[in-house]
Amino acid sequence: MPENTGNIPENDQDTIDSADRFDKPDIPMEPWSNIGFEKADPEIIEIYRMEQRIGPLPKVARDIRNLITRLEICHFKFKNHVQRIIGSIGKMELDIDPDSIGNSHPKCGEDAWKEDKTGRSRKGQEYIWVLQAWVAGKKPPEEDTRGIPKKLFEEVYSSLGQRNKHKEALVLALLDRLLWNFETERKVLEKHFGDLIYQIDRTDICHYAFPDNVKKTIVSIGQLRPSIDFEGCGYHDEEHEIIALHYVMELNAWLRGEMSEAGKSLGEKTLLKEWLVACLAKTIRELAWFEEDMS
Repeated sequence: MPENTGNIPENDQDTIDSADRFDKPDIPMEPWSNIGFEKADPEIIEIYRMEQRIGPLPKVARDIRNLITRLEICHFKFKNHVQRIIGSIGKMELDIDPDSIGNSHPKCGEDAWKEDKTGRSRKGQEYIWVLQAWVAGKKPPEEDTRGIPKKLFEEVYSSLGQRNKHKEALVLALLDRLLWNFETERKVLEKHFGDLIYQIDRTDICHYAFPDNVKKTIVSIGQLRPSIDFEGCGYHDEEHEIIALHYVMELNAWLRGEMSEAGKSLGEKTLLKEWLVACLAKTIRELAWFEEDMS
């Protein structure tokens, strides 16, 4: 974070004399939920002070901030999402309805995949259908009316192996995760299969490693032990870390008034834009686990 980002006076009596006047629990942390912070750090306090100077936020700014809160580095569209947010900040307008995000995910129903152009949702739905058939004790059909490849039935059934009550419970837990049903009671499973439940809860079709991570989780359930090389939600590879570092540097350069590629999209500085860019840069840095502060 550049010093006095947004030209905040060091002794601004009109806003806050000192960050100490804000107890960290008093600062709303919901907008930072995707970085896993329970309490505000000095950077979040400074960004909050900037927000207080802005006053009432226009709806478009609140919507853009919401997009930043939903940003995940392990999402297969991470780079596109960052670019879209930068473009939205520059124009101060959205090219997407925030309420429509995720409407092609299987959590929205068996036909949600029809809204998806990438093919991921359809593949995820096929895994869900096959797992549901296995739990119900159905034999793989010779020809599925929904068009599920016979090879997928064979792959899943073979990986799960001989049925038992533990595998059935774990497959149900995986189905709940793929369908974003987070209300399922799992205490008994966590007691006996804690590491495997941890892996299941980090399996999703939106992850850049899909469908490999789903395949590995199914194999893990069949073996009743977690994978040793699993890449799931909350984790990222070197490629995504490089992307994150690039955009943190670009955004910080713009905040310092330096030339940057992102700056061309961000345009002329305003306090509102600086606040949103600071939120975005901070979020990306924490998602990528960069230890250095933003200065």
